[in-house]
Amino acid sequence: MKILSTSLSLAFLGMFLMTPAIAQTPSGGTKVAVISQELSLAKSKVGIYVADQLLALDKQIDTEFEAELAPLRTQAQQLNAEVSALSPETLRTRTDLQRRGQEIRQKLAVLGDWKQRQMEATRQQAIAPALKAYESAVNTVIKEGNIQILLPGEATLFRTSAVDVTEAVVAKIDAAMTSTPVNRVRVPRIAPPQQQGQAPGR
Repeated sequence: MKILSTSLSLAFLGMFLMTPAIAQTPSGGTKVAVISQELSLAKSKVGIYVADQLLALDKQIDTEFEAELAPLRTQAQQLNAEVSALSPETLRTRTDLQRRGQEIRQKLAVLGDWKQRQMEATRQQAIAPALKAYESAVNTVIKEGNIQILLPGEATLFRTSAVDVTEAVVAKIDAAMTSTPVNRVRVPRIAPPQQQGQAPGR
C-alpha cells in the first residue's frame, strides 16, 4: 500500500498543462501571441528530465518508508478483522478500536505529508533553472517575432496550431539546457506550524 498515490510524471506534467497559441492581425497590425508556460516546460528536454528524476525519487521514498508501512498494514488488517467480527451495536461501545484506527490513520498521514513536502521542495528547487531558461526563450521569441502582446494560454477560447509559438520556445529551452540537478530536499518529519495545512507549492 502506498501512502501517497502519486504519479510524478503526471504531476509534473499537470503543473504544465495549458494550450499555447498565437493570433495575428492583418499585416501592419498589433501582433498578439498566446503561450503556455506549463506546456512549454513539460515538452522541453529539461522538463522531461526533471519529471523522470522525480518519478525515481517517488519510488525511492516509498522504498524507504516500507519499514514503517509494513507494520501499519498488519495493524490495519488486524483491526479490520476485529471490527468485522463485531455487531454495529458492540462496535459503538469499543472506543479502544476507534482509537487504534485513528492512531493508524494519523501515522499514515504523517508519512504521506512528509513525502509530499519532500517531493514538492525538490521539484521547486529543480525547476528554478528551467524557469529562467523559459523566460529567456520567451523574450527571444517575442523579439524575433515582433510580438507586441503576450497572453496566457488559459485566457484564450480559440487557437490554431498554424500560429503556435510553443515549439519555438521549446527549441530555445532545449538549446540552452537539457538537464539540471535534481537533488533531494529533505524536510523535517513534522512540518513547521506555519506550513501545516498549506497546499503543495504554496
